[in-house]
Amino acid sequence: MKLIATILMVLTFTLPWGNVGAQNTSRKHHKKHKKEQGLSEKQKLEESDLFSRAISLKETGKLRAADSLLQLALQINPLDAAANYEKARLMAATGNKKQALLLSKKAMDTDTTNVWYKVLFARLSKANGNYTDYVKTYEKLVKLQPENEDFVQEMAMAYTFTGDYANAVKAYVDLENLVGVQPFLSQKIAALYLRLDEKDKALAEYEKLIKSQPDETRPYALLAAFAAKNGFPKKAEEAYHKIIELNPKDPYVHISLADFYRKAGKLELSFEELKQGFANAQLDVQTKINLLINYYSGKLTDEQRGQALELAKIIIKTHPNEQLSKSFYASMLYENKKYAEARKLLRKLVVEAPNNYPSWEQLLFCDLYLEDYQNIIKDADTSIDVFPSRPIPYLLGGIGNFQLKNYAAAKTQLEKGKNLVTGNQALLEQFYSTLGDTYHELKMKKAAYKAYDEVLKLNPENTVVLNNYAYYLALDKQQLDKAAQMAKKAVAADPYNQNNLDTYAWVLYNQKKYEQALSWEEKAINNGGKSSGVVVEHYGDILYRMGKKKEAIQQWQKAKKLKDHSDLLNKKLKYGKIFE
Repeated sequence: MKLIATILMVLTFTLPWGNVGAQNTSRKHHKKHKKEQGLSEKQKLEESDLFSRAISLKETGKLRAADSLLQLALQINPLDAAANYEKARLMAATGNKKQALLLSKKAMDTDTTNVWYKVLFARLSKANGNYTDYVKTYEKLVKLQPENEDFVQEMAMAYTFTGDYANAVKAYVDLENLVGVQPFLSQKIAALYLRLDEKDKALAEYEKLIKSQPDETRPYALLAAFAAKNGFPKKAEEAYHKIIELNPKDPYVHISLADFYRKAGKLELSFEELKQGFANAQLDVQTKINLLINYYSGKLTDEQRGQALELAKIIIKTHPNEQLSKSFYASMLYENKKYAEARKLLRKLVVEAPNNYPSWEQLLFCDLYLEDYQNIIKDADTSIDVFPSRPIPYLLGGIGNFQLKNYAAAKTQLEKGKNLVTGNQALLEQFYSTLGDTYHELKMKKAAYKAYDEVLKLNPENTVVLNNYAYYLALDKQQLDKAAQMAKKAVAADPYNQNNLDTYAWVLYNQKKYEQALSWEEKAINNGGKSSGVVVEHYGDILYRMGKKKEAIQQWQKAKKLKDHSDLLNKKLKYGKIFE
């Protein structure tokens, strides 16, 4: 086809010194000039031999040797057009563009009939920034051969390159008249009209393309994309629907239309088109997932998360046997906090593909959020058997054992997992934090405090550890000044957290700063502490130390009805005094 030939020639001309004019270097294609006519027969033969040998060397890749022979030939006959031309090509190939331009001009001026010399001169003019010569030379070439598609196209490109968009349009139209209306030409012409701020004419180019190919979907797709981007929404929508009419099974048109509606703010229509596109089995799973992630990224509303889940459900329905669709659907269930449903599917996935670690990790987190500590221990043990070097199963298994008061087992898992963490400070912080709580329950106080210190080295703003560490020091009546500093910092970071407020009050209580303690404990009471047995009991203790025995007993009675009070509360109520 002419069009294919045109494209191939364009590619060939990408480098100014490509294969341009190689077919015209033979002696018989060149006139004898005055200088050559004055040569002796011996000189003529010697120069011709040098030239022939140079061409042979060039064809075998021996460019330096070829250049030396061409130089010798030009010393005999400086006006040999073919030798100047070939040396120009060699100079260009080695990066000497200026010398190449001079030689190409000499070849062109010596033999004004050879179009390939003109082509090389034009290309080298462009490479040297001589854009006027670049354009003018192609104008001459087109005048010489007005039906040469390659010359016409290169002239259009020259006009475009130099910013002469009006003439570039004319040149592309001339090319269109030679090769027929083609999508790539319509795009070129439309783009030029846009640069000329003539959108209507650009649109007309695509409409002309549609008239020439009314049963093809590509022209409508080009029109739709152009119209959507350039302020012709009705034209774009009509074009998308025409594509659906021509090819109802097109796997991409609904996706494009969904994007069109989304940008137009028609989100319901956009979602409906996405659903149709995702229901098309011709569109592969990975592409659908990539699209879904692109549409639903960042902070999502509940509605958006629900839509993502619905699309994931369509994916698994359309591709029921693909592992990727199943795992993605499980992830969407997880993101929508449907942990029980997600876990059910994930259990099947880890059986079908036991080496897929992300599925194991999601399964463990489902167990955690469902507070199913028995299963988290079981699933953690199984995943550790498959992935013994992954730290998260050890962490979650340790948490499960901790929650079930299997403190020794928790300690073992947490210590092993901690040593597997590399390059993840947040994860290491979580290990030390949980280890600190575990050591404390095992009465390993020094180890607990050391673990908490490690957390605060990693993250001095960890309010949970600041609070817990301070509270445990207060219970042990140790390092109370340090405990006060940590508790105060936790309160400053989270001033409405009843646990933080209660801890700070309790540290102050142990420092015998009862009035300050009372003030902070009242804040704890007013921020949800009324429902906490330990907070209310502490409030009673502080009141007792301040000599308000009757009020203290009233608070202890309230604490008795709540959870989490101390084992000493009954004794306090029985004897009407404080025990510690």
